[in-house]
Amino acid sequence: MKTLILYQSKCGSTKAYAEDIAKATGADVYPLKGFRLKKMKDYDTIVFGGWVQGGSIQGLDKFLSEYESIKDKNVLIFSTGMAFPTSDGRSLLIEQNLLDMYHIRFYMLQGSFDIKKLRPLERILIQRSLTNLVNDPANVNQKESLEKLSSEPLVVYDHQGIDKIVRVINTLSLTVEVNVKDKA
Repeated sequence: MKTLILYQSKCGSTKAYAEDIAKATGADVYPLKGFRLKKMKDYDTIVFGGWVQGGSIQGLDKFLSEYESIKDKNVLIFSTGMAFPTSDGRSLLIEQNLLDMYHIRFYMLQGSFDIKKLRPLERILIQRSLTNLVNDPANVNQKESLEKLSSEPLVVYDHQGIDKIVRVINTLSLTVEVNVKDKA
């Protein structure tokens, strides 16, 4: 069984997750940018990972533009973002990205954040938002953590989430191999 992992990354979390999943499953891994989506037909399982901005999984629309050609394959999608994965957050991402229209498995992973890796305008906007959050009396308990985001990267790695995705891919691989043997 051939597995493909495509990703779009901003601060490096999505790329790291994609490469680790590929390493654990023997999959091919490529950034979405520059990948010819028509090649997806050569794979049995296809995984896409994208980072979340404003509730939108970046790169997802481009990836799903070829959904008709891969709808009979095993398709998994994971997102990375600063939000801690919850069932409500997952449901919201499914709704906002219209994922319930597709037959896919979806996983939400927490990602790292490094303000220094943002473009200048993004950096200014995030810095202003952080300043507002720090000055909000409702956030007095998180003030120190919020201030750190301005100068230090937040490094997070979701081992459980990656292990779950790897287990699913390996299970799908076994299922495909058994089905192929049964047809022979």
